[in-house]
Amino acid sequence: MVSCWASSAGAQAPGQAFRLEYWSEGRCPDAAEFARQIQTRAPRLRPAVADEPALGFYAELVERAGSATGRLTARTADGREVTREVRGTTCDDVVSALALIAALAADPNQTVETPPSAPSVPQASPQPQPPHHARHRNDDELPPELLPPPPRWTFGVGAGLSFDSSIAPNPGYGLGVEFNAEGPAGSPWRALFALSAIRAAAVNSQTRAGSASFTYLAFRGTACPLRWPEETPLFLRPCLFLDAGVLDGNVALGRDQSETWFAAGAFARVEALAEEVLSFQLDGGVTAPLKRDSFDSDSDSSGGAETVFRVPSAGVLGRIGLSYRFR
Repeated sequence: MVSCWASSAGAQAPGQAFRLEYWSEGRCPDAAEFARQIQTRAPRLRPAVADEPALGFYAELVERAGSATGRLTARTADGREVTREVRGTTCDDVVSALALIAALAADPNQTVETPPSAPSVPQASPQPQPPHHARHRNDDELPPELLPPPPRWTFGVGAGLSFDSSIAPNPGYGLGVEFNAEGPAGSPWRALFALSAIRAAAVNSQTRAGSASFTYLAFRGTACPLRWPEETPLFLRPCLFLDAGVLDGNVALGRDQSETWFAAGAFARVEALAEEVLSFQLDGGVTAPLKRDSFDSDSDSSGGAETVFRVPSAGVLGRIGLSYRFR
């Protein structure tokens, strides 16, 4: 979008005259809003009349994929130029900073402030042939320093409290740590991949043969292919996972037994972001053990062993966690 601002007619008014050439891409305020913010901070500025000598402002702004960049060139009536660049999270932030820079460039000695009411802004005059440097351009024509940084993956580390109903007669509770990587902002899916280590225990589980305790240690690989909605701080992820580890049982009469553990499952994660770096997570889903071992007591008086616990075909799991995202 290209706009040029100047007064098309009328007698010369007091104050410092200025002209604005404005180019933007993305969700940026228009030229009218940019001019308003400049005049709000420097009320002595007024649009130039006809060809009178004036202070010139040329602004370029780009917003893409969660970041924004802006460049402002201030040109005095005698041809001197000063250029400043600003980077921010949104185009609104960059526009506010550049408007302040423009106001200070107009009069470095003035006190710049934002009054409650904004002055009127000039009307846009059509400009069929804007200056060459203000015409529409593509990314290849933008200077490299003005382009937003390329989209990148975000990495995080976190921990959580969990439960699993499939590892013992009673649900087992434990603690896990997670390392994750999330796809770049603006991507259509925003996938998340995670690797976790989980340790859980179910102690004093009552069985037909007496009290038993179970300890579970496993590594979990998780893939969450979708973040919905992608742009809000509260969103939902559907996830699939695969576990591999060891299940140890201390069953009745002091018998110890250790078995390998493999399971697959799915869960839904509700996630909330704070300041784009802290992630609060709530998971709930199902697990399906791929290896269903039995834990037996010692032989009884009749010479047989009694099954204390058999890994079920399915169970439920849950987790509440907190993660930190490195920006």
